[in-house]
Amino acid sequence: MSVSDPSAEIRINALQACANIPDEGDRLKDAVEHCLDASDLTVRLTAIQLLDRVELKPLRKVDAAIDYLEMRCQTPERRAPLNHRSMSPAIDVLKSHMGEANAALADRLEETGPMTLLHLQLGGLLDFDVVENEDRLTAQSKSGDQEVRREVVLLWSKYFASVAAKQSQPELSEKLKEINPKMLEYAERIIGRYDRDGSRSLDAKEWESMLMSPVAADHNHDGIVTIEEYALYMQNRSKK
Repeated sequence: MSVSDPSAEIRINALQACANIPDEGDRLKDAVEHCLDASDLTVRLTAIQLLDRVELKPLRKVDAAIDYLEMRCQTPERRAPLNHRSMSPAIDVLKSHMGEANAALADRLEETGPMTLLHLQLGGLLDFDVVENEDRLTAQSKSGDQEVRREVVLLWSKYFASVAAKQSQPELSEKLKEINPKMLEYAERIIGRYDRDGSRSLDAKEWESMLMSPVAADHNHDGIVTIEEYALYMQNRSKK
């Protein structure tokens, strides 16, 4: 079996075989790195799923993950939302190397192109430093693409919300000490039922399918309802 075989199926099988051979770190590393540049998306995805098993520079892993996501977005029939299971392995790589991921996104946002919207959306998932990259975002805010301008506004909104949240955190921390542990368990089950991105919290898109909107539980008004906030909200309601 060879990771250079023209058949995507054989290349995937070769990768998986390398991963199952004990003490074959170098062979697996070479196989994974070779397949990170494959033209077949399934081969690339298999290689990305094995990145945590090999010693490669973080920036190489990050670039491979972003390249894979870009390829998905360039192929209409393979395009999927970022919270789709086919995108999750690449997103997880970026979250594991936040510093390198944000630096790579900053470089790619130097220019506007067909992948700019994706880069901004990834920035929203990775706590992109909007202050440090103000010039880049200002340039993107003048884009002719309405979706690009919208994502720039969302990044700034998230930043200002986080600033407000930090300012109100001491007050919330005191209130959280009074929450019944059983109420926290209940809140975790409810949040988990609608939490599509694994953040242990809900945004407006995630809670829109709930019978009762939890917007009143948003203690710091940042547009995000955490497990703790929801538990506090439910506990206060139970006292009325």
